[in-house]
Amino acid sequence: MIARFDHRPMLTAVLALSTTVLVVVVITLSTLLTTSPPAASPASLSDGGKPAGPAPKVMDAESYGEVYGWDIHNK
Repeated sequence: MIARFDHRPMLTAVLALSTTVLVVVVITLSTLLTTSPPAASPASLSDGGKPAGPAPKVMDAESYGEVYGWDIHNK
C-alpha cells in the first residue's frame, strides 16, 4: 500500500538512510558524553576557591579622574 503512494523511491531511500545515520550519530555522541570522565576544574578553584589574583580596584569619581589626568580638586 505504501508503494502505491511512493512516486519517488530514490528520495525515500535517501531520506531513510540519512535518518538512520543521524540516529546512529546522536546515539554515539550521547553515549560518549555520558561515559566520559568529568572535566578537571580550573586551577584557581582547586586551591580552596581563592581567586587567581588580587581583586580589582573599585573606580570612584576621584580615582577615575586620576587615571585620565583630571584634577577635580584644583579649580
